[in-house]
Amino acid sequence: MRKLSLILLLALASLVGLTLWVRQTYWGDHRRRMSGQTDLAKVGCLNCHLVSTASLRWSQPRPHHDTPAGLAVSPDGAMLYIALDDRDEIAVADTASRQVLRRWKITGRPWGLALDNLGKRLFVTCREGDRLAVLDTGDGHELASVPTGRGPVAVAFCRTLNGERLVVANSLSDDISVLADSPWRELGRPAAGREPFAVAGSPDGSRAFVANRMVELASVKTSPASELTEIDTLSGRAVRREALASAHLSESVCAVPSRSWMLTPVVKIRNQVPITQAANGWVMSGGLAITDVNTGEMLQMPLDEANDYFADPAGLVVDPAGGRAFIASGGSDVITVVDLERMAAWLAKASPAERREAIYDLALAPEYVVARLPTGRNPRQLALSPEGSTLFVAERLEDDILLLDANQLTVRGRIRLGDGGSDDPIRRGERVFTSSAYTFQHQFSCRSCHPDGHMDGLSYDFDGDGIGDNLLDNRSLLGVAGTEPFKWNGKNPSLDVQCGPRFAKVLMRTEPFPPGPLQDLTTFIKSLPPARSARRGDGKLTTAQARGKAIFFATRTASGKEIPHERRCSTCHRPPLYSVRLPFDVGTQGTSDTTKAFDTPHLLGVGGTAPYLHDGRAQSLEEIWTLYNPDDRHGVTSDMNKIQLNDLVEFLKTL
Repeated sequence: MRKLSLILLLALASLVGLTLWVRQTYWGDHRRRMSGQTDLAKVGCLNCHLVSTASLRWSQPRPHHDTPAGLAVSPDGAMLYIALDDRDEIAVADTASRQVLRRWKITGRPWGLALDNLGKRLFVTCREGDRLAVLDTGDGHELASVPTGRGPVAVAFCRTLNGERLVVANSLSDDISVLADSPWRELGRPAAGREPFAVAGSPDGSRAFVANRMVELASVKTSPASELTEIDTLSGRAVRREALASAHLSESVCAVPSRSWMLTPVVKIRNQVPITQAANGWVMSGGLAITDVNTGEMLQMPLDEANDYFADPAGLVVDPAGGRAFIASGGSDVITVVDLERMAAWLAKASPAERREAIYDLALAPEYVVARLPTGRNPRQLALSPEGSTLFVAERLEDDILLLDANQLTVRGRIRLGDGGSDDPIRRGERVFTSSAYTFQHQFSCRSCHPDGHMDGLSYDFDGDGIGDNLLDNRSLLGVAGTEPFKWNGKNPSLDVQCGPRFAKVLMRTEPFPPGPLQDLTTFIKSLPPARSARRGDGKLTTAQARGKAIFFATRTASGKEIPHERRCSTCHRPPLYSVRLPFDVGTQGTSDTTKAFDTPHLLGVGGTAPYLHDGRAQSLEEIWTLYNPDDRHGVTSDMNKIQLNDLVEFLKTL
C-alpha cells in the first residue's frame, strides 16, 4: 500500500507538473499568439471558443404586443387606422364606440400610414419589407406592393396637377422614394439627410418635406446638424436642404395652415460641453424648429422649462385653423400644447438676436406653451380628426390609443389594443429605457441617445475621464448581448454595471435605477438584435462581398507576405460576434486620450454605425484605413488597391 501510495503521489505530481508546463509553454503561447495580447490576465478560452449567437437573448423567441405605430383618420372621422408593427397587422377602430372592428394582416412590420383624399386606399410603409403596400379600406385586401428604399418608415399622399404622388422616407438607405400613380412606380429616389423619418406634404401637394432623425456626420470639431429636405413632387427631386443646427431625433414634420411654416420637433444637443454641466441642463433640451418655406429662415424655439424638461419630442400635429400645435414627449409621457398665435406674436416683436438665441432661453416657453397633458407610457404618434376636435395619441408602451378633446384639452377615452405587456420583462425594460423619470430634471432618457436602441452618431466629453480629454463616440446598443465588457476602455464588466452605477454617476446625476427596473432594463437591451445589414435576402454574398470576405479572413497579403497574427482582421473580430471582447492598441490614440488600448466593438450591423473609432473621427469605414491606419496596426491595408478596399467594406456591411 505504501508503494502504491508513493506511485500515485509521484504520478499526481508528474501530472501537475506536466499541466503547469503545458500551461506555461503551450497554452500561454497559444493564447498570446492567437489573441495578440502580451498581458494574458483577461484572456481565456471563452474569448474565442464556444461562442454562439443562438444562446443570446436576441436570438430567442419573445412575446409580441399590440404596439401602436402610425395613425391615419378617415376623411369623415369615423375610422382610425393603426399600424401594429410588432404584430404585422393594421387595426381598424371605430372612433365613436372606441372599439377595434377588424385587423388586417400585412407582412414586413407596418409603420407609417397615409390615406388618399377619399379614404378609399390606405398606404402603408413596411419597415422590414422595404416596400409600400396599398390596401383597399373596404376589405383590407392588398391592391399593390411597390418596392422602395431600405427601411421605409413614413409616407405622405400628395395630389398634384400631374396626378397623385406618394413620398416615402427610407430610414436605412438615407433616401426618399417618390412614387407616381397609374400604376404606382418610383419616379425618383433623391438622397436625403441621415435617417429620414417623417414626411409631410404642402397644402397644394407640390412640395413634400422630410425630417431626418439623425445628425449628419461631422468631425469632433464641428457642430452637428440634422436636415429638413424639400422635395418637388412633380419631378421627384430634392430642391432644398435646410440644416437644423445642433438638433437630432426629429421624428415628425407638419405644415401650418395659413402660414408658410413647417414645424419639426427637435432635441437640442450640446454634446461637446463637458457632462459636468448636466445639472445645469446642458445635455439635451426639447425644441420646435420653425422653417419658413418662402424665405428659408429657420428658428428654434424651446419647449422645456428652466427646472423641468419634456424629453424626446416625437409626434406633432397642427389643428386645421393653424392655431395650436400638439407635440408628444415620448420620454415624459406628456402632450405639450403650443399656441402658435402667441408664438408668432413673440417672434414679431423679438429682435434678430433674440430670435436667433431663443432656443437657449428656458424661461421663454410660458410665452406660448398653454398646457401639458399627461398620457400613458411613451406617446409617439399623433393624429387629429378632420375638423380638429379629437386628438388621437398612440401610447406605444401601453398598447392604447388615447383620445383627447383638442378644444377643452380633456380626456375622452381610450381605444384598447392589448394588455400593455406588464408581465413581460422586455416590455417593462423598454418602459425604463424610454422614460426620463430617472434623470435629473427629466432631461433625457436612454432613448434620447439611443433611438430604437441604436446610436445618435455623436461624440461626448465624459468628465470622469478628465474635462476635454477622452472624447468618446456613442456606440449602438443593438446586438450588444454577450459582448461585454463595455465602454471604450472596457472598464464595465456587465450591463448591470454599465446601466447601474456608471449611468447614475456619469449621466443621470441622481439616484441609480432601482434593482427591479435595472434588471428589466438590461433584459430589454439584451433582447435588441443587431442592426439590419446589407446582406441579400437569400443570405448569399455578391461577388464583391465574397472577395471582401476573403480579404477579411486572409492570412497573407496580396503579395504573398504573411500577415502577423495580431494584425489580422479575424484575430480581433472573430465570428460569430466579430469580437473577442479584448482591448487592442491599433494606433488610434489621440492627443487627448489617456490610453492606447481600446475595447474591440462587435461588427454586427457595423455598416449603419458611423462614425467609427473610439472618438468618432472616421466618418466612414473607408476612412478607418485610408486616413487613420498609416502604420498598418489596424490590419495590414497599405498594400490594398481601391477595389480591394471597396470589397472589404462591402463585406463588412453584410455582417
